[in-house]
Amino acid sequence: MSRASNTPLLLGAGAIGLVILAAAATSPSARKAAQQTADAAGKAAKKLEEKVEALITDWIPTLLRKTSEHEGQFWSVQPNLDGNGVSYGILQWTQKSGSLGRLLREMAAADPVAFGRFFGTSWARLLDVTARASLEAIDGAVLWAEPWASRFTAAGRWPAFQQVQARDAAQSEYMAGAIEVARLLGVSTERAMVLCYNRTVQQGPAGALGPAKRLVAWYTEDPKRRPAAVNDVLAQYAWMCAAKFRRTSAPERRNYNDDGNIWWSPVATEWSELGVGVHAVHRVAVSGVWHAVTGPPSKPWSLYDLIVFRSSNILTDPLLRDAPVDLDVQRAVA
Repeated sequence: MSRASNTPLLLGAGAIGLVILAAAATSPSARKAAQQTADAAGKAAKKLEEKVEALITDWIPTLLRKTSEHEGQFWSVQPNLDGNGVSYGILQWTQKSGSLGRLLREMAAADPVAFGRFFGTSWARLLDVTARASLEAIDGAVLWAEPWASRFTAAGRWPAFQQVQARDAAQSEYMAGAIEVARLLGVSTERAMVLCYNRTVQQGPAGALGPAKRLVAWYTEDPKRRPAAVNDVLAQYAWMCAAKFRRTSAPERRNYNDDGNIWWSPVATEWSELGVGVHAVHRVAVSGVWHAVTGPPSKPWSLYDLIVFRSSNILTDPLLRDAPVDLDVQRAVA
């Protein structure tokens, strides 16, 4: 149990001690009453301990909550900002990747009546289009426009569909990828899982695994390079994830990828590097540095800055535990 969770129990024990001391100087009946009070207080303290322990050992909901703080709520709908079509829900499942289509099929299977009610008479067409990862319009409207955006929002507030999202997020390829990264790096704390999951969701399981493999290879060349502290290993991993989106020489071509929705741009400032033992970042001036950016051309955002800033927030979050957790997801969500 964390130090913070001990506080109410210590206060409870102190109160029990005062009751017993006071009872020692009174009559037998008063002592009996005092003992009963002490017993009741002890049971209350035990129940509080069990409640706190249940909260801090339930790491899957914590991971999903921390992820949704960055990605979105169950009902969050994002328009076609980066060529992926509509993005939806706590993991921002995307239309172009096909992940949205898989999610919608699971939602329809969980509650077909509600699915038809929320998405209207073209619900079957919706399943067909998203199953093909197509960005085509349905009934004359793309999915990130009305009336579809409002339909997605309303469906995201339905409890049965929220359960589908939570289950899919916990048992998805992103979770499997995060566990693979954590095991490869030899880290298994709640904080580590939140960071690894954050990377697989943002960069894809393969994209998050590559930096982990490179870091382990670097450690293998010289075992002394591996920090003793788990969080320092995580900081080095996060930095390697971000470094692929940063360069100190002009790129040969402007586009970062073939789709052209990520491109290189010169920057004047950036978040500082995540160093060993230094997890909080600050803005620094730079020259001759290029970042891979995406988003609307009028206001693009840096993928390097995004990864470093989010990783720093996770590494410095006082509410995340640094004790090992059970990586058996099936048992954890049972």
